Amino acid sequence: MSSLDSILKNSLSQASPHTKEVYSQNPLTANEVIELANSRVLTLAATVRPDGRPHLSPTDLVVVDGVFYLGVDMSMARYRNLRQNPAVTVMLADGWKRQAILEGNADFLDMKSETARGVLEAQKKKYGWVTDALAEFRPAKAFTWKTK
Repeated sequence: MSSLDSILKNSLSQASPHTKEVYSQNPLTANEVIELANSRVLTLAATVRPDGRPHLSPTDLVVVDGVFYLGVDMSMARYRNLRQNPAVTVMLADGWKRQAILEGNADFLDMKSETARGVLEAQKKKYGWVTDALAEFRPAKAFTWKTK
């Protein structure tokens, strides 16, 4: 959690004047970002295609023990893209009430690991299904906003 707090603060301190003006008005706390990630809101992931073009698609996202995990099926373009390039941006949007943009990298989990079992349980509880691959998502940059 303290890592996410640091990322949120550092991202704002290093942002452009316009971004600071927009996102410093009423940012989410780390706890609020995690709550948003674990709620059923619009969640999109942008990855990079092999030809360098962006690929945007809805995604599964859960947070377990303060760590973000993306659900990915091996038949998806997102899976192929992340295998080649781990860069990913995730946007969480609860309409105009709360929003978060998280940039970072993702690495696939060993699906036989204890960690994967716990993440699959959280995914099943949140969505009612599980994916055949999971990736740990490590945000390095984050901008958030909420209404007052």
